[in-house]
Amino acid sequence: NIVNVVNIVNVVNIVNVVNMERIHLWQEELKIDENRVTSSVTIEFPDGQKQSLWYSLPIKYQAIIPHHCNAFVVATLFLAMDYPAELVVHGEVDRTLLQNLVEFQTAWVSWCPRYRIINITADQEIDNLGTTLGIPNSNHQAIMAFSGGVDSCFTLGRHTKFELGRQRQNLTAAVMVHGFDISLDQSEIFDRALAKSQVILDSVGVKLIPLVTNFRALNQDWEDAHGAAIVSCLMLLENLYPLGLIASGPSYKSLVFPQGSNPLTDRYLSSSSFQVIHDGAGYSRLEKIKEISNWPEVRDHLRVCWQGSELDKNCCQCEKCMRNILSFRSLGAGLPSCFPEDVTDQQIAALEVPQAQLEVDFLPILHTAKARGINQPWVKSLESCIRRHERGYAIKAAKTFWRQQISSMPPEIKKPLWQIRRRLIGR
Repeated sequence: NIVNVVNIVNVVNIVNVVNMERIHLWQEELKIDENRVTSSVTIEFPDGQKQSLWYSLPIKYQAIIPHHCNAFVVATLFLAMDYPAELVVHGEVDRTLLQNLVEFQTAWVSWCPRYRIINITADQEIDNLGTTLGIPNSNHQAIMAFSGGVDSCFTLGRHTKFELGRQRQNLTAAVMVHGFDISLDQSEIFDRALAKSQVILDSVGVKLIPLVTNFRALNQDWEDAHGAAIVSCLMLLENLYPLGLIASGPSYKSLVFPQGSNPLTDRYLSSSSFQVIHDGAGYSRLEKIKEISNWPEVRDHLRVCWQGSELDKNCCQCEKCMRNILSFRSLGAGLPSCFPEDVTDQQIAALEVPQAQLEVDFLPILHTAKARGINQPWVKSLESCIRRHERGYAIKAAKTFWRQQISSMPPEIKKPLWQIRRRLIGR
């Protein structure tokens, strides 16, 4: 029966691909504006509407920007899968990338049925575009996306400062993107965040490359598409850096699909001229913080906040800021200067924590603090916060279970069971 269901799904997907509308990508000429160069495509939707997608780099990178459309295919893939519409590229695309994107789509459609597998065609399919390096190795220069947060600082340190052995890559450059977490209308805030990242990167001799894009104007689901967004940016610099490192988020132990960037599908965004490596998934967030906790430039300039009013700073009020402050505390690393304010015991006790963060981050923080013999009041406040959430999530799960079980029963049984349920766990 399972085989039959799978076959039916495959037939439906094939029929959908055949009958799909089309989204066209029209490659535009490079635009030069004083000190910057912009690479872009015009996206033409099935209803005739058009939208520009662009990436802007410092002018000195003009000569190395690829002439193909690989980056734009990766950038618009989720857009086309969600529409759904065939992606017709008026330009060159790498054949290996197109092959890889079939498997990439297969995985994502299995996780998120709202997406559909789409066909991608190009005016010309070419192998090993723009470089004769072939598959990159550790001797070739690598580039990474850098936000200034824990994950990217850990990946930076792994390939420059820490002992890594065979996995170490020749990391020489990092891209910081304006238009992802910091919106395009916040130039001053981005410049301040960029300056902080510059200090961290300078400490290990890695070049910082600022890139600006309107990617988020496409209104794709950021939780799903952010991995592809990062890769699309790095691909623009593949002629200098044929290997891209994507700093992991969740570790292998805590990984739950779908994740916009993950060790399973990130590699399928590779082409014959650009290899993508998902880096650091063998480490939990607390383990990453332990590795970077004594790095002076990171302690001064780490940037983890995405909810504050000024995103070049850590607000010290949101769940993520508090989580990171408590991580440093539990490791005996004190309060880094990048956090201008400490958190109080009352704030910890009243903290609202998503269920995923409760299990993946806050419980390890509590266990680490206790294992180190820390018995300060904040540990009790954290334990109280965790227990409160555990009770709440347990009650929520019980209510859901009862609702599912009772709803399918005959009316004469359903009514008394609902009364019992209300007495036990409330409405």
